[in-house]
Amino acid sequence: MTTLTTPLCRQLGIEVPVVQAPIGSSVTTELVAAVANAGGLGTLALTWVTAEEAVRRIRQVRRMTPRPFAANLVLDFPVDELLDACLAESVPVISTFWGDPAPVAERTHSADALHLHTVGSVTEAARRCRRRRRDRGPGV
Repeated sequence: MTTLTTPLCRQLGIEVPVVQAPIGSSVTTELVAAVANAGGLGTLALTWVTAEEAVRRIRQVRRMTPRPFAANLVLDFPVDELLDACLAESVPVISTFWGDPAPVAERTHSADALHLHTVGSVTEAARRCRRRRRDRGPGV
């Protein structure tokens, strides 16, 4: 079977260019592991759980798949403890949305993880691209 492998796939360590959306409470560890096992990037939605619960979910995904997955944090909420937990558990990809991604990007890169930041508009994408060229921001 032929698969579509892209530079993004190679950077994320996935087989197909599919990134599962972290849709709040509807995302289960089973879904994240299933997407990862199918060759895509499964994404845990962790913003609204405790750091302890985040660690439990990360470990549960790890028991179900050896493949890369992401943890998503919404930056308009306090996420420092969650980010600490994700990085301590060596989550390979940190995904963020809303807010300034620069502080998260710096910490994520320092931990040798990749950082994806989702934007909500063309204007925001252009602004982030300009800032990325100026600073070292999200890696993907």
